[in-house]
Amino acid sequence: MKKLSPRKLSRRIAVPLALALLLTLALTAAAFAQPPGGPPGNNQPGNNQPNSNPPANNPPANNPPANNPPANNPPANNPPANNPPANNPPANNQPGNSPGNPAPGNAPGGPNGNPNGPSANPPGGATETSHPSAPFTPPANCIVSHAATPAQLCPVAGGLQYYFIGADGSSSGGPWLDSFTNLAGLYTAGTSVLLYVGSNPLTGKQVNIHYLPSDQKIRISTYYPDTQYDTDKPYTFTVDTGNAINHEAW
Repeated sequence: MKKLSPRKLSRRIAVPLALALLLTLALTAAAFAQPPGGPPGNNQPGNNQPNSNPPANNPPANNPPANNPPANNPPANNPPANNPPANNPPANNQPGNSPGNPAPGNAPGGPNGNPNGPSANPPGGATETSHPSAPFTPPANCIVSHAATPAQLCPVAGGLQYYFIGADGSSSGGPWLDSFTNLAGLYTAGTSVLLYVGSNPLTGKQVNIHYLPSDQKIRISTYYPDTQYDTDKPYTFTVDTGNAINHEAW
């Protein structure tokens, strides 16, 4: 074999190496130029063909509204209910005949009075407060002369003004009672009509005032102030049309 010179030998080696290097560079460039996921498909813009299936030309549904006649439901011809008002007798506001009107001395609250103030008063015959023209303190013409009385009555505006009296003789205006003439016109029957029920604000004791139609009198039922000797001692008296006082318990 003929021995090659070093120059020729190096040329033979360099040419294949150069070709191999060029091939490698070409393959690498081709790999980078291709997008991931394989070769481009047919989904590129401009390559999509329009849909050759036009929408179906379906005519609108012909469903006319049902021609239903209106319901013929006339209102029921019900006659009005025949419910006449109950024929209840009028309330009998007499003590003992109605639980709302206790007898004297037994009104709600007992001897120590009604904490809720006056109650159960009928519509006429007395007011729960003093008459507008009544003096602030009992005047000189009062009709109860008992010195230790816990109640006082004084003629005012044709009727009688009631005054609460305290243990020390102090006073406070109470209900005003209508004239005997008006009371007789309001209450013509019965044994007792409750005009007022409350308590003495100076002693805390119960006060009941009744009108007695059959006798044409007013009865005052209350209690003395408590002392070390007596507790809940009754004090009851009546007044007639001539303003005469008659003590029943004192």
